[in-house]
Formats: sequence, structure tokens, C-alpha cells
Amino acid sequence: MRRTFARLDTASWLTLGGGLPGPHAAPVRIAPLAVVLAFAAVGCGTAPHPRGGGRPSTGTIAGLARDHDSGDPVALADIRLRGKDVDNMRALSTDKGTYSLAHLKPGRYQLTASFAGQPVEVTNIDVKAGETTHVDLVFTLGHPDPIRVDYGDPKQSQIDHYNPTNLGTHVSIIEGTVNDLATHERVPGAVVTAVLHGTGTGPQNEQTEQTISDDDGHYRFEPVAPGTYAVSAYYSIGGRGQIEVRRSGIAVGGAQAVIVPLWIELVR
Repeated sequence: MRRTFARLDTASWLTLGGGLPGPHAAPVRIAPLAVVLAFAAVGCGTAPHPRGGGRPSTGTIAGLARDHDSGDPVALADIRLRGKDVDNMRALSTDKGTYSLAHLKPGRYQLTASFAGQPVEVTNIDVKAGETTHVDLVFTLGHPDPIRVDYGDPKQSQIDHYNPTNLGTHVSIIEGTVNDLATHERVPGAVVTAVLHGTGTGPQNEQTEQTISDDDGHYRFEPVAPGTYAVSAYYSIGGRGQIEVRRSGIAVGGAQAVIVPLWIELVR
């Protein structure tokens, strides 16, 4: 889902973040912001609730199937699930690349997807009652070697680049997800900021973009100027303060997109 984002001047950035960003590799706690942020509750998407108002007893696995190099959605990928009391549950990705497997008992699952002769296997997917576990499926079209992914592998937080079709040579895209470090749940309602570092010195050489992660914890800046960015996320925890994470030195070229996962250590 595309989100609207706004360009901020340096003064606006200072009122929101309390200062210009610096390199931080790990999540840190910061003081409460001056601006009250009223956003969605902590956690990922919510699975369908049972009728009658009772607590949900099942969860959902959902995500996006796409091509690694172009970022284009992959339609009609054959997706199969095995796990607790489930043997070969099946779904097909839509024309937008999305898919959903609902009414799953809490437990650990294994997902296998195939398209154009390429299998993608994702293991160790934990499902919780009342929650949606987001599992994106990345194919390498034209290179149909099997792909195996451990859902809990820290490498899944690595920054990745792709080349969208029909993107001009003077523009770029920055996108990604905001996630809870402990549970891998997506975090909606986080304030995400991308700061382009200019070639000169001083705040006047900073260009800032800002958006809010959507209901699936996804954010997107499009279009942005090519260059080197710092991307950060802020999240309000029940009025008790802010959680911040920042990734710096993110280079993106013209006609290129970069995926930047952001991991927040939420206070439970």
C-alpha cells in the first residue's frame, strides 16, 4: 500500500526528533517527543476474530510474492502450507502478488511456494492466536534455483536493492517494514523518517522525508532523490516514551529501490 509522505525542513525535523540523526546500529530509547503521536496499537495485523466477541483461537500467515530484481508482484504463485493439523493447505497469490492463509492453530509452520519452476521454502514460521505473521516470498525470475529461508534467521534484516521497471533514472524508492525485534511482528503506526545527506555541511544540506507505517507495518518513500540516507523509526509506547531505531549510510542509485527493514525493541 502506498503511503503519503511529506517533505520537512530542518526546523520541523528538530521538533520531531530532537536533533539531527547520527549513526546508531542498535535500538535505543529516547525521551518522549513534544508532539503526541496517536497511532495504531503495538503489534502486527490482527487475525479474524470469532463471532460472539470471544478471544481468537487462530492466526494467519499473509504476505507478498515478488520478483527480487524488478520488485514486480508475482501472480498465481502456488503456495502450500504444512504444520500443526495442516497438511498441504493451498493458496494462489493474487494479481497484486498478495496471499493469505487463515484460521491456523498456534504453532510452527513450513511454507513452500513455486512459480515458473522455482521453489521457495520458508521454515520456522511461528503463528500466534489473533495475529498475522507476515511472510514475503521473493523469487529470482530467470534464475530458478531453489531458495530456502529460515524465518527466524537474522540475515532477513539485511538491506536489499532491486531495479523497478519504468522508474526514471533521476529518482529512487526507499521502502521496508517496521518490526518487533523479539516477536518479528509488524509494527503499524511508527513514524519513519529518511534523511538525505547532502554534499555540503550544515542542516541546509539535509533533505528529510517522513511517513507512517501502514496496518501491515510497511512504509514507502516514492519518489526520492538518489543519494545516501539515514532511515529511522519512532514508536510511542502508551505515553511512556519513545522507541527509536536508525540505520545509516544507505545508498540508493537512480532508477533503483532499496528495502530497509527496521527492527524496534518494544517494551512489553
